[in-house]
Amino acid sequence: MLTALAILAVLVNGAAASLPCGGATFFGEDRNPDDTKNDVLPLPATPNADGARDAYFMSLSSPSTETLESLGAGDTSPVLLFPGSTVTASLTGGETRQDPPVNGQYAISPTTYFSTDDDFSIEFSAAVSSFGFYGVDIGDVQGILTFTAVRTDGTSCSIPIPHEVDGPSGGVLYFAYIDLVEPFIRLQVAVLRDGGWTSPKNFPLHLPPSLFPPTHYASFAFDDFTIADRGGMPFTGEPSGAPTVFELCVEGITNADETVCCDAGCGVCGGCKCDLNPGGAALCCPGTIAATGFECMMATDVACLLGEYLPIVDTECYW
Repeated sequence: MLTALAILAVLVNGAAASLPCGGATFFGEDRNPDDTKNDVLPLPATPNADGARDAYFMSLSSPSTETLESLGAGDTSPVLLFPGSTVTASLTGGETRQDPPVNGQYAISPTTYFSTDDDFSIEFSAAVSSFGFYGVDIGDVQGILTFTAVRTDGTSCSIPIPHEVDGPSGGVLYFAYIDLVEPFIRLQVAVLRDGGWTSPKNFPLHLPPSLFPPTHYASFAFDDFTIADRGGMPFTGEPSGAPTVFELCVEGITNADETVCCDAGCGVCGGCKCDLNPGGAALCCPGTIAATGFECMMATDVACLLGEYLPIVDTECYW
């Protein structure tokens, strides 16, 4: 499953008003080992999520984190303050909570978190080049998130967050994005539920809704929002070198012609009933993966393209 630390440099194929995202993306996820419970205690350790956060922080100079601890419970439009930075932000689309762990949701540090069952957005007082956050209880009922950065010229780009789908409750992920070339003034995290994106205008144009099955009502928790300037590390937006197919997909499995990398948890990549494998169509069906246009760039990447995909009707049933 998607539990290994993935530090991705991605180019997302867009359409119409959605332009390519050329920045660097950091991602790590830790699943709850007890998949029989909904009301779970916080995970005692989150090495993959923390590893993604640490890699993101290492790429920054003077990271500044809003932990939400200065906010009270029930605030539906909190103002975010980033210590040491003149940038502030307004957060809408949910509310702050200080509850004990409930339905798999809980705070990261230490008692206050932002809870939502809808799209949420953050409007910055000035353009920023990076943003990172923790997510808790993401994707346990097939909820799928996408990150959209709205640039200063009004254009936007979207990145689906490659978290586990239909997994156990109470898992933790960390996601971050850096773009030195095209800073952004606003961001949105859109949530797929009840068979469609909660706001059609936020749906990534390169990912048609038909790719995703209906999902149940989903709630998520978010915490520790971080911004900063890029540090002194070299950054081009592109991975160095051109890894071969044998260096890619080391944590996944390939389809028959080795053009698509599926998640290892699928058991097999493709087949007429690939959507029924653990992870669903988004992680296990070559046709669905090919439709996203994501190319494998790192050894840890899964649900991505290794080459030109040509459907094999007899074995993949148009998936």
